Amino acid sequence: MGFESHLYVQTGLVKMYVETGGLVQCKKVFDEMPEKNSVTWNVMITGLVKQGEIELARVLFEKMPDRNIVTWSGMIDGYTRMNRCREALGLFRRMVADDGVEPSEVTVLAILPAVWNIGDVRICRLIHGYGEKRGFLVSDIRLMNSLIDTYAKCGCIASASRIFEEISADMKTLVSWTSLISSFAMHGMGKEAVASFQRMEQEGWKPNRVTFLSVLNGCSHGGLVEQGLRFFEKMVNDCKILPDIKHYGCLVDMLGRTGRLEEAEKIALEIPCEIANEVVWRILLGSCSFYGNVEVGERVTKKIMEIERGYAGDYVLMSNILTGAGRFGDAEGLRRLMDNRNAIKVPGSSSF
Repeated sequence: MGFESHLYVQTGLVKMYVETGGLVQCKKVFDEMPEKNSVTWNVMITGLVKQGEIELARVLFEKMPDRNIVTWSGMIDGYTRMNRCREALGLFRRMVADDGVEPSEVTVLAILPAVWNIGDVRICRLIHGYGEKRGFLVSDIRLMNSLIDTYAKCGCIASASRIFEEISADMKTLVSWTSLISSFAMHGMGKEAVASFQRMEQEGWKPNRVTFLSVLNGCSHGGLVEQGLRFFEKMVNDCKILPDIKHYGCLVDMLGRTGRLEEAEKIALEIPCEIANEVVWRILLGSCSFYGNVEVGERVTKKIMEIERGYAGDYVLMSNILTGAGRFGDAEGLRRLMDNRNAIKVPGSSSF
């Protein structure tokens, strides 16, 4: 049809190939194009990033003659999503300091998860200040919500709470409220999480499953068992929200933390089989270890073994419970069983 040198047709062809995983074909089309514009480069680079080909995307990024904010944002987002947070931050600094490119709202949204993954509140404050100077924050509620989350995950609950209060009533969304409740929950401030939930309802907002998960976490970390049970009942009976495995996990953790192991076991047994997994049972086993409860621990270990036998941590934890109860022979037998089954112990790791 004579379109082999048509810029827009060829760019569309690159986009089709890269988004469907045809990496060889998209590279061939891209390399043979006699003319490329910024859209072509961005389609190729962001497409490779989405396919997880971050190294190849970086090579093209460095070759691109005129990088724009779309290119920078795409690369930063790619590094963040692949949990290569320091590389994302390094690219962000280079963009601003070396190339003099001003971040957009999209760029800031892309970099904030990298900030809270590293946990550096100083960088969060710098980005916050930049957003205020550029006027991003007054116009983009997504940024405000993300900043609440980032400050909280960087350990600065006061700043997270202050940002929430600075958001005007007409701008607040359910995500804003959920971010605030989650912030209090992750800092063990259960009473504040509950109070925020109640205040949210008073202002006419209806919680969703994520909001309930946040307040349940707050009750768990704050030792507010009875209130947590009431919230779970409210979610199921009043709001007609079907709990998922995370809600059940919160409930089991909440009861287990306060030593109500039999109740936690009963909840775990009631989890529908289509969503049940070994993680909830491992949470309960950890509580059994903390309280030295051999009886429940043995039943829980049996349930775990019915689902997953290859994780050494389960054997070790139950062996320690048995050892603490003076049942050294049983503990040694469990260790031998672990060896016979070639159970794998996941090594510890650090982000530094």
